[in-house]
Amino acid sequence: MKYQQRLQVAVRERLRKLMTAPYISAGHEVHLAVTWINNQPALKGLIEEASQAEPGVDHERFRTGLTRSAPFVWPSRTEQGRATLIWKLMQDIARADADDPSTGWRTATGYSMERRHQDSWREFAENILQPLFDFLSERIGAESSILHTLERYRTRIEWFDREELYARFEADTANGEEVYNLDLQRFLFLEGDHITHAKPRSASGEADLVGELDGRDPLVCDGKIFDGKGRGKGYLVKGVHQIIKYAHDYGQHTAYLAIYNITDKLLDLPTDGTPGAWPPYTELTGVRVYFIHIRVAPPITTASKAGKATRVTLTKEDLTNPDAA
Repeated sequence: MKYQQRLQVAVRERLRKLMTAPYISAGHEVHLAVTWINNQPALKGLIEEASQAEPGVDHERFRTGLTRSAPFVWPSRTEQGRATLIWKLMQDIARADADDPSTGWRTATGYSMERRHQDSWREFAENILQPLFDFLSERIGAESSILHTLERYRTRIEWFDREELYARFEADTANGEEVYNLDLQRFLFLEGDHITHAKPRSASGEADLVGELDGRDPLVCDGKIFDGKGRGKGYLVKGVHQIIKYAHDYGQHTAYLAIYNITDKLLDLPTDGTPGAWPPYTELTGVRVYFIHIRVAPPITTASKAGKATRVTLTKEDLTNPDAA
């Protein structure tokens, strides 16, 4: 069975466990579901991308509607927005469950008119939680998450193809960036079914990779070499601002910057998200830019003999003040 099919089955099974959980342990079951989803890169990628589709969705109005103090209506206008609301609610319930195990079923009884707690939980799970799992199952079957595809690309390069691509890069260093960008473009199409067009023109110039331009949801993805010298921190900062311009040109709120690190230095990237979570990202002028850091230089020695690596830190200040970088 294909990976996507196995994941679809697992998503439906996780929903079944939620809907059939005893009401007294409903919060714990939500906690388990949140933990499981967080450990599935494809699902995390889909949720991350969904959160950018409808910025500013009203979480407070959603929570108020669950208390029967006002008629319940979904305050979202897209499936992605609705999925984002549900995901945040599940995270809130999962966090609260550690201190108050009744949070799950109390949230359900605040929403449902059923008299029995078990019936209230079942109605709540079916009406409020199920749309998230339907969304994930449909998206898994229709497409692969861009972030998950990019994570797999990073793994493929670092584990298997570093030497081959680096040899091609060294054969023509002036155009070496193109070697990696064309390889990424091919991978996005073959593995993720993300249609891309090489160097399409926009008002800001030529993006290396802009996908699905003939459709309604173009993929804006650029790649930049990091060599620690002429193409160092300042070059990456320019790349960030360049890709933000492309996103503005195509009316997008999300962009992806692949960083091809051809040095043995460790590159620390800023994030507006949870520290340590992959991938790091920054939000500037209404665009979220995800950083996909790929170590493309073959190791010159074993890890035990390499010694302590030099760290290069790119800060948010560098991005907002390019002259500082």
